[in-house]
Amino acid sequence: MPYYNPFSRRETHNANALNTYRVLVPLTWALVVIVGIYYSLHSPDDVKKSKKIWKNAKKHPTPFTQDNTITGVYWILLLLSQISYVWHLFHKDTVLVSSAANVAGHFILHNLFTFAWVMLWTRNYFWWAEIILIAHFINQTIAYWRHSRLPAFVHFPAVAGPYAWTLTALFWNGAVAVGSHKLPGRILANIFIWVILFVGLTKIFARNDYILGYSLSFLTLSLAVKQFAIKIIGLQWIFAFVIFAIFLLSSFWISTTTYTGRDSLFRRIAHPESSDREREPLLRDGA
Repeated sequence: MPYYNPFSRRETHNANALNTYRVLVPLTWALVVIVGIYYSLHSPDDVKKSKKIWKNAKKHPTPFTQDNTITGVYWILLLLSQISYVWHLFHKDTVLVSSAANVAGHFILHNLFTFAWVMLWTRNYFWWAEIILIAHFINQTIAYWRHSRLPAFVHFPAVAGPYAWTLTALFWNGAVAVGSHKLPGRILANIFIWVILFVGLTKIFARNDYILGYSLSFLTLSLAVKQFAIKIIGLQWIFAFVIFAIFLLSSFWISTTTYTGRDSLFRRIAHPESSDREREPLLRDGA
């Protein structure tokens, strides 16, 4: 039996692979939804001093803590968009099915990593949760670079949306793990926050990826709002608002140029004529 790589890009997928994806994708998505709702309302009973997802965020304020409401809205929008992604696995159009199936392996891992992170985060196992986020980030990075030119209904719910969350969560969870609420930690946070901008802009402009840009602008806005509430006299919320504005304006610029058929300097892109049209005068002369 030939080896089947579930993470490679294919134009078509065999029936066994599609049937597997059609079971595991909605199953793991439902797992994230159920666990997310449960631990948003209940604390774990098996560990002392454990907390609900959002209550634990309030208990451990850091320079990378995000606003619960804004980030919660982001997750609701992401999970709802993933319903459309799951539905396209059952579509009659084979092209749409192949686009969705190409990242199904990464999407399943995304769900499993998210499930594991919730279980660890609510139980205060922050270092183990950080390891999970690192593995999650690697998975999303591979998916991002390997599967380019995905349709929007696949790119946001399965690639860009989870990638943006994982990138910001790495710093949030890591700050909780190291306890960066004191002055030295806040100074380092004022430096490391620009890593989010650098990583984000690199991908946004390398791929003209305004979807990732809007996703990151949403989450950095959440970061800015929360940091303003935590410490008004500080630099972190100012930096976060600046990064949010850069992401938002960059994404707006790229989306505008994309839909108007222009390059990054807003010059109209000239499409070369086909070779047949170029040869047409020669064919006439020859006739």
